Amino acid sequence: MPSTLPPLLQDSAHLHHPALVAEAVDQISQTVQQLLLAALERARRLPAPSVQSAPSALPVPLSAREQEVLQRIAAGDSNKLIARALDLSPHTVKRHVANILDKLNLPSRVQAAAWWTARQLVQRTQDH
Repeated sequence: MPSTLPPLLQDSAHLHHPALVAEAVDQISQTVQQLLLAALERARRLPAPSVQSAPSALPVPLSAREQEVLQRIAAGDSNKLIARALDLSPHTVKRHVANILDKLNLPSRVQAAAWWTARQLVQRTQDH
């Protein structure tokens, strides 16, 4: 099975070079963005949800901290980056991610990010 890692991460000898690490992070961010766009496109093709099931029609079942973590996930941040940005331990971030997925009944970070992005788009539309 071919590796799904960006080419720069396949050879760990390159990981010590900051420019290569930055390029790998950019590649990963682009991949996450492509996955999010694809998930949103698939969601657009689904039948329109009823008003009661629209993401913004329901109260957010997440704590304020979980919402912050989810916002960072939607921005493409890794657990490590989220931990640094929010001054949390990586374990705490991992626990928040698990709680978010459980509360939203979603199987992946990408789907949680798509849920958050869709909710933000609906809220912006309703605010205008």
